[in-house]
Amino acid sequence: MQCTYYKQIDETVYEAELNNGLKLFVIPKTGFQKTFVTYTTQFGSLDRKFKPHGSEDYVTVPDGVAHFLEHKLFENEEEDLFTAFAEDNAQVNAFTSFDRTSYLFSATDNIESNIKRLLTMVETPYFTEASVDKEKGIIAEEIKMYQEQPGYKLMFNTLRAMYESHPIRVDIAGSVESIYEITKEDLYLCYETFYHPSNMVLFVVGDVDVDHIYNVVADHENQRDKTNQPRIVRDSLKEQDSVKEKVVTEKMKLQSPRIMLGFKNMPLTDVPDRLLVKKDLEMTLFFELLFGEETDFYQMLLNEELIDETFGYQFVLEPTYSFSMITSATQQPDKLKKLLMDELEAKQGNLTDTEAFNLLKKQFIGEFISGLNSPEYIANQYTKLYFEGVSLFDLLDIVESITLESVNETAQSSLNLSQIVDSRLEMK
Repeated sequence: MQCTYYKQIDETVYEAELNNGLKLFVIPKTGFQKTFVTYTTQFGSLDRKFKPHGSEDYVTVPDGVAHFLEHKLFENEEEDLFTAFAEDNAQVNAFTSFDRTSYLFSATDNIESNIKRLLTMVETPYFTEASVDKEKGIIAEEIKMYQEQPGYKLMFNTLRAMYESHPIRVDIAGSVESIYEITKEDLYLCYETFYHPSNMVLFVVGDVDVDHIYNVVADHENQRDKTNQPRIVRDSLKEQDSVKEKVVTEKMKLQSPRIMLGFKNMPLTDVPDRLLVKKDLEMTLFFELLFGEETDFYQMLLNEELIDETFGYQFVLEPTYSFSMITSATQQPDKLKKLLMDELEAKQGNLTDTEAFNLLKKQFIGEFISGLNSPEYIANQYTKLYFEGVSLFDLLDIVESITLESVNETAQSSLNLSQIVDSRLEMK
C-alpha cells in the first residue's frame, strides 16, 4: 500500500487500488477503541441520466433510484443484517446524498468479520418484483414524513424555485410518483453501473493492522469476477443562469412563519479541484463573518426577536451547481429580509475586520484538529473530499492559504445577489 505521512498533523494514510478498481484507504489510529468503516459509491440522487458500461447511449432512470437501492441492499433472505452486525458489536447504517451513497459501521471488535459482512451485503444485490413493490410503500411513507418537516420542505421549495431542470431541485428520495415508476430492471442497471468497484471507495480508520486489513479486503475482492472499468459518463447537467421563480409561498401548520432567501450562483467550470474547495471554504468564512453568533449583526437580530434558534445559512459550491441559503422562523419576514439584504450588499467584497477573520480562521483550524479525534468524522469527510479530488489532510494547508482579501474576492465573484428566491412557509 502507498503510504503518505502528514507531518503537520501527525497522520498517516495508506491507500491502494485493487485489481478490480476498488480504492482502499486505511488510517491507523493507535489506542482508539472504536473502528469506523465506510463503503461508498459515487452515486447519488443527481445521477439519473448516464451511459451504462459498454453503451454509447444515455439512459434516464426515475428520481429516487439511488436512495431506493440503499434500502434494498439491506435485505437478506438468510439473516437480519442489523441483528448480525449488532451481535458482532457493530452498529450499521447508510445514507444517500446528492452525489454518493455510503454504507457504514462502527465497531469495537470483530472488525474483520464486520468488514466481510459489509462487503458481502453491498456486493450481493437481490431484487424481485414483489420485494421492489413492497419497498415502494415504505419509501413513500418516508417521503411523506420528510414533507412534514418545515426546514426540509422549505429547502426543497427553494431549490425547485431556483432550478429549472437540474436534479438538485428533486428530493433525494424522489417523489411518491417517481418511486412507483422504479422497476427491478432500473435497480439492476444502476447497480451494475455505479456499484462497480472502480466507482467505489472502502475506508477504514481505527486501531487496526494495515497489512491485515489489506489482505482481508484483497482476498475478498479477488473472488469477484470484476475488472477495472473506465469512468462513468454522466449527464453534464446544464442549467440556465436565472432562477425559475422569484417568489414561492406555501401554507403549513407552524408555530411561526419561516423565510428562506436562496441565491443561485453560477458553478465554476474548469477549475482545479483544490481551488474549488478553497473557494467553498472562503464563502463559508464569509457567511460566518457576516452572520455568525459572535457578530453584532446576529445579536441585533436576536435582540429584536427577528430570528430564533432556527436561523441558519450555508453556501454550496459543486461542479454543476452553486447556491447560498439564509433562513429563519420569524414574525417579521419582510423586515428580516431587508436587513439581511442590506448587510449582504454592504459587506460583499468589503470585509475589513482582520482581527475577527484571524480569530475565525484559528477557530476553524482548532475544530478541524479536534475532528481528527473522531474516526467517524475522518471517514466521512475523507471520502467526501476524495470524490472532490482533495485529501482531507490537505485541508489545513488550504485554510492556511486563505486571506481576508481572498475571501472578499471570492464573495464578490461567487455570490449572485440578483438571482434571488424569496421562499416562505406561512401559518395555516
